Amino acid sequence: MEENLANRSRAELETALRDSSRVLQAMLTTQLRSFDDHFQHLLNDSERTLQGTFPGAFGELYTQNARAFRDLYSELRLYYRGANLHLEETLAEFWARLLERLFKQLNPQLLLPDDYLDCLGKQAEALRPFGEAPRELRLRATRAFVAARSFVQGLGVASDVVRKVAQVPLGPECSRAVMKLVYCAHCLGVPGARPCPDYCRNVLKGCLANQADLDAEWRNLLDSMVLITDKFWGASGVESVIGSVHTWLAEAINALQDNRDTLTAKVIQGCGNPKVNPQGPGPEEKRRRGKLAP
Repeated sequence: MEENLANRSRAELETALRDSSRVLQAMLTTQLRSFDDHFQHLLNDSERTLQGTFPGAFGELYTQNARAFRDLYSELRLYYRGANLHLEETLAEFWARLLERLFKQLNPQLLLPDDYLDCLGKQAEALRPFGEAPRELRLRATRAFVAARSFVQGLGVASDVVRKVAQVPLGPECSRAVMKLVYCAHCLGVPGARPCPDYCRNVLKGCLANQADLDAEWRNLLDSMVLITDKFWGASGVESVIGSVHTWLAEAINALQDNRDTLTAKVIQGCGNPKVNPQGPGPEEKRRRGKLAP
């Protein structure tokens, strides 16, 4: 009889713990899905704006390099999803590839072999062909994407911890303690009597002693999540930055177009006079400088 009551007590407590954990898991899952949807919406809107405005603003400077921009957004999504990417290196590689392609497009009258483009790349940091846009995007996007990625991962870890904690089996001592807590009154003939709150708390503390060891780490996780959310708002916050990636890309191309003659002269000064492309066009009109509304 006593063993049956102990088993029944353990089963009832385990069911109650699982039910309460499901509520918390559902809340965390809802928060994760909501944030993920919002983040993806911001990034998708930025890419759609780029795809809708850059062809008219920059012509072939964009259309011939559309894949490079698509790849950049794809890599940003991969990083957010937890891929093993170094975000600053990803951005640096994007700017390096884009500079080579745009410089060739802006100077079709010149023959630019790979070794010449290598020289161009080595001078890029000093020349700053895209102005301040790459630096601003690197600083702001790195903070924003690290915060967004960490927040999503934190929600996932929290949900996983709750699930695993609820699955920890209760020991025989806990079963007996819960049995006494719940059924002693029945044996004494006073089934309506309820144990005092302190007694209940002490029994549960004993049953959940292993889980209680996680309390400090759990609080640290929650504190970290709160700190991350402070980075979501304001001009440099996650929402503002991620929704404006295309703006820095537009500023970069505008800067390159504005300074194309000065840039070409400095590159020739540092890398030497390239050969003239016999199949290249003659002097061409400057391409229309595109602007995007802020």
